[in-house]
Amino acid sequence: MVRVLVFGAWDDGVGYPRPRSLLRALNDTGHEVVAWRLPSTFAGQRRIDVVRRPWRWPAAAARVFAAGRRARTSFAAARAAVTPDVVVVPYPGHFMAPMVRSVFRGPIVLDLFLSAHDTAVEDRGYFGPRSLVARALAGIDRRACEAADLVLLDTPTHAQRVATTCGLPAGRVGWLPVGDPDAAAAAEPYPELAAPLRLLFFGTGVPLHGLPVLVEAVERCGGSVHLDVIGGSPAERRAIAARPSSCVTLGPAFVDRVPLQRAIAAAHVVCGVFGRSGKTARVIPFKVMHALAAGRPVLTGDTPAVREWMQPGHDVLVAPTDDAAALADTLQGLVREADTLPAIARAARAAYERRFSPEALADQCRALLAPLLGAHHAPDRRASVHA
Repeated sequence: MVRVLVFGAWDDGVGYPRPRSLLRALNDTGHEVVAWRLPSTFAGQRRIDVVRRPWRWPAAAARVFAAGRRARTSFAAARAAVTPDVVVVPYPGHFMAPMVRSVFRGPIVLDLFLSAHDTAVEDRGYFGPRSLVARALAGIDRRACEAADLVLLDTPTHAQRVATTCGLPAGRVGWLPVGDPDAAAAAEPYPELAAPLRLLFFGTGVPLHGLPVLVEAVERCGGSVHLDVIGGSPAERRAIAARPSSCVTLGPAFVDRVPLQRAIAAAHVVCGVFGRSGKTARVIPFKVMHALAAGRPVLTGDTPAVREWMQPGHDVLVAPTDDAAALADTLQGLVREADTLPAIARAARAAYERRFSPEALADQCRALLAPLLGAHHAPDRRASVHA
């Protein structure tokens, strides 16, 4: 029986699908899985706030150091209780993976998921690419990756990028998509087609989403499409509120899963990402998986990551990124060919089942672990996960 210890201080709850889908995939591999979660030193938005304010780093480093000492003690207890064959460190594990490596000689899997450097420097533009802070963040990424025998990202394109920037051989970097651990067993019926075509955007408004590009494209369509916005950054919400439009409805800044699911079910098309950062080309955000699972056509940027997984025009709709005029042309084309959308909706759910469902992720996770564990470690019963 293979014993997998999932150890770290990951963010928990419905707003953090990556660790939840990773745990689900591990649980479904058939290995024995024990999850040992520590309190997070800087959870969620607090982590972002610390990263973007370098003058707070000395105090943050002291807290991280103290947390590291406690984590070392906790890992010793976890290791004694579990006797793991492999340790999996979920995101964010940039500091946890080196600590685990310092005391554990067995195989370590780090779910890097997001590069600290790419997120803060390239995607959000907090620091210049040649700044000392950028170099420090790249060093944090590199040391975390070097501590692991296998580093996981969410797409092959993203994995290749991290392998290049961190100097890792291809065999030490893999990919596991983000799943939707709360997806319904089946998609709801597609809504009746009627004018205007109803689009839905939801998300936090990070730059890769490209919400301003989407809003401008909708306004170019002369009322043939209507956009409902849930979320967006504070600045984006203020900009939309300052120029009221009959084509755009500004909804709540945040909704729970049930009302969000209702909004998705009512939409003819769910909007993905249209930003201009390099990260846009490398990832498939959770919002895309969420819409696919709901059986709704997704319109998103035409990127290498999307084309690796899906077939534009069949199970996903694509448009150029960072180009409101081209996106408006695509939207007007959808209005003219709206009768094709129900078939794309069915293909979208099939694509979810094929690529992003719990079963698909478990198969991928099992294949990723196999080379680390060796042929003699064949799983013989369903996993049990303990909080």
